[in-house]
Amino acid sequence: MRRDSGSLVEGAPGASGFIGWIRGCTLLLSVVLLAGCAGRGAEPPKPATNPLENMNELLLSLAQRLETLATGDRELALALRSQAESLDSLGRSQPALEAIDKALALAPDAELQQELLSTKAAILFSLDRASDALAILVPMLALEQSPSAEQMAAGQGDLSQEYIVAAFCYMRLERWSDAARALSRTQPAGPEDDLAAYVALTYSYIKARSGESVSDAWLDAQVEFSAANDAGHYGALIQMWRGDFNRDQIAKGLSALKGTEQQDALGEVLFHRMAYARYVENDPDMAAELYGRLNDLAPYGNIEWIYARQFVGTVR
Repeated sequence: MRRDSGSLVEGAPGASGFIGWIRGCTLLLSVVLLAGCAGRGAEPPKPATNPLENMNELLLSLAQRLETLATGDRELALALRSQAESLDSLGRSQPALEAIDKALALAPDAELQQELLSTKAAILFSLDRASDALAILVPMLALEQSPSAEQMAAGQGDLSQEYIVAAFCYMRLERWSDAARALSRTQPAGPEDDLAAYVALTYSYIKARSGESVSDAWLDAQVEFSAANDAGHYGALIQMWRGDFNRDQIAKGLSALKGTEQQDALGEVLFHRMAYARYVENDPDMAAELYGRLNDLAPYGNIEWIYARQFVGTVR
């Protein structure tokens, strides 16, 4: 999943670059799906350009422009937050942390402070500082308390992105039951919502890593629903974690997407194929090859890629 990297503009690469990228990704996808995984020895071409990188570079330049136009502390803090989000998505997380700390020093009210702290927690996760990120998120989200009806009401605001970052922090620390608990606090619009399917997919990974010791009634029901009803790559990957890899469904789901959405989705596919190869098929060589494909794709801002780069170095 691509973390929000600013809301200034929705960008896309130029037409010729986009066509070249799509051709490259089409060939990469054919290799990923060969025999249900990346074919050994096959070398797909790298995409000619990177839509997510281009988009975040554009967002960064716009945020820097807004910084020069800011007329007050609030406007300046928001411009710095946008810079921090884009820098973090681009892998420049230390400068991002410096920018968000400057924004926090300027924030004129508690509401903006909380928004900025959410961004800081995501940046700390990118820096492989999961415990520090949780020091922000646990009190913010009351993760150590049972949620009340009021806390889960729509009127309290949708903090699903924060819960997902918290879940990945717990995953990094291999606190699987806590990761599932954080995911269970997300607020999809309904069982057919993409967010619901994404949460079900991430939960499927958590269950596999925990040795099936984690259980949550809503998430288990959502896994069943998404496996049966989601026609995109989320449904296919959930089925994979249940032992049935449908490569045609993945290809169809990815081909329906374009630009940054397709690149981000392909990053999710490569991550889950890699994890499945490593932890279920017990094939570290295939997992390493898929990890190489993920790095070649370079889906900037994709939280699975960020997480993969953290834990791959600890796998033996």
